[in-house]
Amino acid sequence: MALFWFILGTVLGSFYLVYATRVPKGEDFINSRSKCDHCGYILKWYNLIPLFSFIIQSGKCCKCGKKISSEHFFVELFTGLLFLLSYIYFKNGFNFYVALVVVSLMVVIFISDFKYMVILDSSLVTSCILVLILMIIYKFSFKAICVQILSGLILFLVMFLVERVGTFTLKKDSLGGGDIKLTFVLGFILGIKAGIVALVLSSFLALPYAIATLYLKDNHEFAYGPFIAGALFIVFFHLDKFNMLIDYVFIL
Repeated sequence: MALFWFILGTVLGSFYLVYATRVPKGEDFINSRSKCDHCGYILKWYNLIPLFSFIIQSGKCCKCGKKISSEHFFVELFTGLLFLLSYIYFKNGFNFYVALVVVSLMVVIFISDFKYMVILDSSLVTSCILVLILMIIYKFSFKAICVQILSGLILFLVMFLVERVGTFTLKKDSLGGGDIKLTFVLGFILGIKAGIVALVLSSFLALPYAIATLYLKDNHEFAYGPFIAGALFIVFFHLDKFNMLIDYVFIL
């Protein structure tokens, strides 16, 4: 089963790359065929086998011989390894399938936000719907589901207020709309307490990148979404430990 989840991860990683690079540009990612960026050659099915096609073709187009971006290989490998890690860590059950949703969302956000400074609404909505379906399948009570939704709304409102205050103070946009929407997903999946921890963690993760951006980029804009998604991934995989730590701190 471990091999199955790794292979599935590489296949979905290839799809996520297409989705996260075409949609921000307004391109059709479902009906349009994959092609070489250099010569426009329409790729055959055997040119699209995750990992193997890139290796066999030595990272070059089989038609024009020009170099193919290595991001295809690394996104497929990275997603496959994260699916495998999820299986090894959780084995099965609700947390395992939610982990796959978290990994998928993180991969998509890393690509779309770092490359285009965009967090796709469809990726956030799809993630929430999938988690909600899993909650229903695993017989979460109506009250428990409402608590998770409320947690998401609270974090969303907190970040919205932070953005308003920051924009008023700095006289420019302090947070992107996608970042604020992502905090709803954060609270919905993790709950209010662990969600707050993830937000704090995301700030620490983003700090070195933010400082580098401040000195290296003229517009001082940087993608915060990947760090929120990364914090979601870290906290979810250690959710019990973080909740125990939070309870201990509150007891003190």
